Amino acid sequence: MRLLSRRALTERELRTKLGAAGYAYPEIRDTVAECRRRGFVNDEQFAADYAEILASRGLGGRRIRLALRQRGIPQPLQEQPLESAAESEAQRAREALEYKLRLLARETDPRKKREKAFRFLLSRGFSCDNCRAAIDEIDFNNNN
Repeated sequence: MRLLSRRALTERELRTKLGAAGYAYPEIRDTVAECRRRGFVNDEQFAADYAEILASRGLGGRRIRLALRQRGIPQPLQEQPLESAAESEAQRAREALEYKLRLLARETDPRKKREKAFRFLLSRGFSCDNCRAAIDEIDFNNNN
């Protein structure tokens, strides 16, 4: 209970932490099942909440998928949160680009500025199509 009182955990994370604490497999299995039954551990809800948090931080679908996978969310439970995040991905890419352009204000070469902005969007996990669409809306020759 102490583990779950600190922050939400996925089933895999709870199993890992209990195993590291020295509990036997049957105890871990029973504890995770009881936590799931009581609603203390819910991977589906965790995936939805975590994907929403990451999307609000300006991350794209690829980075959200990676983060969910790293936290132990099974593939079928990743789909719905990713679909919800995909609806606003183009807007999030534009917002992330606006932020990056403020940081690139000193860059004088439009080609370098464009390349850096594109790499930034890709590193944030946005799809190539959304990166291109956001980049194409900006006139890099006007020193934006």
